[in-house]
Amino acid sequence: MVAACATPTVRSAPFVDYHQHLISPAFAPIVKLPPRDGAALSRELDEAGIDKAVVLSVAYTFADERKGFANPDELTRQENDWTSAEVVKNAPRLIGFCSANPLRAAAIAELERCLALPGMKGIKLHFGNSGISLRNPDHLRLVQGIYALAERLRVPVLVHMRARGGVNYGAEDARIFLDDVVPQAPDVDIIVAHFGGGGGYSHQYDEVMSVFGAAAQRRDPRAKNLYFDVSTVVTDQSTAADDALIATRIRQIGASHILYGSDLLPPGGSIRAGWEIFRSKVPLAPAELQTIIDNRLSFVH
Repeated sequence: MVAACATPTVRSAPFVDYHQHLISPAFAPIVKLPPRDGAALSRELDEAGIDKAVVLSVAYTFADERKGFANPDELTRQENDWTSAEVVKNAPRLIGFCSANPLRAAAIAELERCLALPGMKGIKLHFGNSGISLRNPDHLRLVQGIYALAERLRVPVLVHMRARGGVNYGAEDARIFLDDVVPQAPDVDIIVAHFGGGGGYSHQYDEVMSVFGAAAQRRDPRAKNLYFDVSTVVTDQSTAADDALIATRIRQIGASHILYGSDLLPPGGSIRAGWEIFRSKVPLAPAELQTIIDNRLSFVH
């Protein structure tokens, strides 16, 4: 839920980057990038003029069965612990979200344990990395359990909805999400990452956003606490037509429900450049852009 207080000064960059990651020594060889701790991220935020960032633990990736780790649950715990420690070292600037693969039997217990760690305020789910499809009834049941946990603990959830490889993903998944997932957590903020996709914008992703946009337009109560981050959606390669369509969907949903995020590898190569690309390419009115800049959810202090 967006906080009611008004921002006292006009900003030119977002107050919060709602979609960021760190790179632990354990994650570095997986992502093939050098380590990036909380202090490094804080320096990048300084350069971009952004005050805070939501740090999404990548602990889920250690339970990706394709990687073949022998001890995925222990590695998941270690990554969540490392993320908490980095968030605390850079508090209150960084806000931590715990993660786990919902297909693991240990997922619920690990998320509840992690949410008791210092600095950890929410849950990150990654359907693609975890191999989850909402069209699979067993997967849906496990995801519903995570959202029921979020509701019980009153913590926000950020979800990468796109299915693995983008296969069998589209409007049907958005409808399942609205019908069967959102009602499990009616009182917490739910953020859909990457504007319903996985980076860039395509007809498939627009199918998803058209469902959410229609729900917002008809004032569907299930859309009341739904928010959408725009991380890596608008790039140097985005076409004018795609940028205009993104603006149309933003207006359908309402700018107060759009959150800026840059992700680990922002368009343009830096957090600052990613924001400039989004700001300059999407044809939004100044007031709409300012709303996105100022948006603060209730878990951001």
